[in-house]
Amino acid sequence: MQMFPMREYIRVGSPAQVMAFRQKWIERGSALVRLLQLPFEIDLANDPFFGRGGKIVADSQREQQLKFELLVPVATPNKLTACLSFNYHMEHFGEIWNIQQADDSLAHTACVGFGMERTTLALFRHHGLDVTKWPEAVRTFLWGDAAPMIADALARTGTTA
Repeated sequence: MQMFPMREYIRVGSPAQVMAFRQKWIERGSALVRLLQLPFEIDLANDPFFGRGGKIVADSQREQQLKFELLVPVATPNKLTACLSFNYHMEHFGEIWNIQQADDSLAHTACVGFGMERTTLALFRHHGLDVTKWPEAVRTFLWGDAAPMIADALARTGTTA
């Protein structure tokens, strides 16, 4: 699963705004995966940089806590797979694309990425291939009236839709 499409949402703004966005999506993503009844953990991560220079960049990314991942056991119980990622890019994209805020300071960015196929594989791994045998709450969440479930889960995180 080296290459995979993701659904991403981004936030452009001040450092405080984008950090709040990232934290909100760590909470929301966790709530959504709980509704799917998948085991998971959130952990500090880094992008796969290569070579000696890459190790320095990866170490810096971890030290600055720029990337977190929501990890689910997919291939084996002991090898966790990133199904969601939560990233803070600082002013990297603001600088590259000359994105400025109203006060002329460089904009900061953050994003949340959902690995759709990885999450689908996690569902099959934990609930089986026969979707009719999946837990009723999971089936309702995916194919029924999920609005009340989502509203309740978001209320527990202190966020709203």
